[in-house]
Amino acid sequence: MYRYRMRKQNCPNCSYSWCETIKDSEMKLRKVDFIWINRDQKSFEWFVSLLTKLEMDQADSEPEGRFLEMHMYMTSALSKNDMKAIGLQMALDLLAKKEKRDSITGLRTRTQPGRPEWGKVFQKIAEEKKGKVHVFYCGAHALAKLIKAHCEQFGFNFYKENF
Repeated sequence: MYRYRMRKQNCPNCSYSWCETIKDSEMKLRKVDFIWINRDQKSFEWFVSLLTKLEMDQADSEPEGRFLEMHMYMTSALSKNDMKAIGLQMALDLLAKKEKRDSITGLRTRTQPGRPEWGKVFQKIAEEKKGKVHVFYCGAHALAKLIKAHCEQFGFNFYKENF
């Protein structure tokens, strides 16, 4: 985000802003998809202020699409496919649309219930054709094996840090 911000320019006389074209050697990174999976709402709190700032720093419509795209998941929340949760999820969707903020994190990015569908997530990233994809993972060993298998399927580079 630091490099991304450094290429953004603002006119000193008006509110017009634009992005400078930086050589590939200086700015190889084209896009970041940040996927954060937590069990409960409290686990989002320690990091959400930084994510909020990063979200606010980006304009709503960037010329080449959003540089930083966040994907938040809360595993303790019932899935939209679960009959017990349909009403709750509809209410949360309506509230997020009205307030333009997620009621769980306060971010513009909507927190999704359950776990990511990795095949769909990786397919979407592959279809964006932003260049070579590198996946950096930090988390449980079992999930690392699953994500590594998807990376191999899509031809993405995989790097991990286990805890």
